Amino acid sequence: MKLRKRIYISFIMLILLCPGVVAGNADTLLSDFNNHPSAKTANSFFDFLNQQEFIDEPIELPADASHDRLCSTVWYWASEWYYDTQDFQNAEHYALRALPLCKAVQDKQTEADCASLLSLIYVRLGEFDKAAIYAKLCNQLDIESGNDDNISSSFNTLAGIYMSMRQVDEAERYILQAIEYVEKVDNMPRKAVIYGMASEVYQHKNIPEKTLDYATRAWEIEKRLGREDKAAIRQTQRAAALTVLERYEEAEQCLKEAIPIIEESGNTHSLGIAYNHMGDLMYVQGRNKEGADYYYKALDIFTAQHDIYNESHTRKGLRETLRGINPEEALLHGDRFEHLRDSIYDHETNRNLSHYAAQYENDILQQINERQRVRYIWLIVLILVLFVMLSLGSWLFYRHQQHRQLLHFNNLLIEVEKLRKQTRAKKNIEQVQNQEEREQETGNLVNDTTADDRLMLARVIELVNTGMQRSEFSVEQIADSMNMSVSTFRRRMIAATGDSPKTFILAIQMEKATELLVQQPTIAIADIAMQCGFAEAGSFSRTFHRFYGITPTQYREQKT
Repeated sequence: MKLRKRIYISFIMLILLCPGVVAGNADTLLSDFNNHPSAKTANSFFDFLNQQEFIDEPIELPADASHDRLCSTVWYWASEWYYDTQDFQNAEHYALRALPLCKAVQDKQTEADCASLLSLIYVRLGEFDKAAIYAKLCNQLDIESGNDDNISSSFNTLAGIYMSMRQVDEAERYILQAIEYVEKVDNMPRKAVIYGMASEVYQHKNIPEKTLDYATRAWEIEKRLGREDKAAIRQTQRAAALTVLERYEEAEQCLKEAIPIIEESGNTHSLGIAYNHMGDLMYVQGRNKEGADYYYKALDIFTAQHDIYNESHTRKGLRETLRGINPEEALLHGDRFEHLRDSIYDHETNRNLSHYAAQYENDILQQINERQRVRYIWLIVLILVLFVMLSLGSWLFYRHQQHRQLLHFNNLLIEVEKLRKQTRAKKNIEQVQNQEEREQETGNLVNDTTADDRLMLARVIELVNTGMQRSEFSVEQIADSMNMSVSTFRRRMIAATGDSPKTFILAIQMEKATELLVQQPTIAIADIAMQCGFAEAGSFSRTFHRFYGITPTQYREQKT
């Protein structure tokens, strides 16, 4: 009797798995079967899987098995093999060939398994619309079978897919159905997986009480089953919820127990997530040096894995924890965080399109008449038109905001230039007041400031210009030099300029940059970046382009 090999964990846990075996001569055995399909060539392939301890029980097909039965069974297990070895293209190829044959031979069990496997393959390929279609097919077949254990598994898979598409309300709907069915059966490992997924869902919905409840249930089951590595992962989930609930000592204890176990298991992705959780915990307690150390460990892992989602979390943490320790490096991590956030926005846009496609393309799996097909096509067209219109509207709004920011920045540059002239001329308060009256008709930002404010701004310009090359011009350092607290300095700058101190400082840096680019046409861009207080030329060029719409090199070519 074949033991069903249903893979039921969610996408969040799927990315933690590592391949356990190497393809070996599977390719050769499958090629032999494809060229000469027979019970003999099929059983040779199954002997290989058995030797690799890949299947739970030996499989042997009878000599009189039909062609469709042979092919459906071999191709399904070929897909399982390639999925396990992370050859997802071959896994997709064989699963798509096996699925219609499973239906032809009326093997609903293998048909459901094959649909489930296809959903996981498409998750790994990033094609979430297709993943949702096959997960729903699997779920439909499971409901028809009446097997509560399998139904809970397919609902859990659906929850994982919609979590990966950031559709948390849909994910919640499916995970609650999975819990309803799994609590009818005595399958403790599956309960642990489903409770763990529920914890992930409620963490993304920012409901820490439920996050902690389900993570604790999963952790208790894993402990009873003796699966220490999986219990450690559940501990990190508990720690995240405890941190939000401000139960810091308990959260730290959970992570201190979990991290050594995860390190020993070799699960580097889960280890990186645990380091991020510990960094978050240290940061909210004001232990910034310790927090930065953990974020650095996480950064090594996520940059090596090209995981932009978790790397963005790490970069943001480093930006916050390093502000008072190493402001220059904090700024670099902040720049990288902004870049990653833009990349993630592009990913999210694509995922939203996948979500709409998943909702409507699933109708293809049902037997519908011609009138329904026409209606379906019009719905797809309407959705695509709406999506294009929304995308265009978002783009136009972004361009409008960018234009407004550029105008505001130009006004700040005008103010900086005027105040620099005032500083060099050493005008007294009366002269500044006369200058204000003469410039009332210009409409520049400086007219909206008081004499005291302009003297303050002139002093800020002086401090920034003298501190740029020594990297001593942070908001905190300027405030300290002016004998103000950071909050007071920030409040007065916003009142005087209408913007943050950081933006005003950037205006001074950019004004200095344009001056150097024109006055010193042979000096390298990297040297100009250093003179303007940037440690890295790439960051300088990105900032310059963000405010002027062109690169420093293009600006120099236009002005010289």
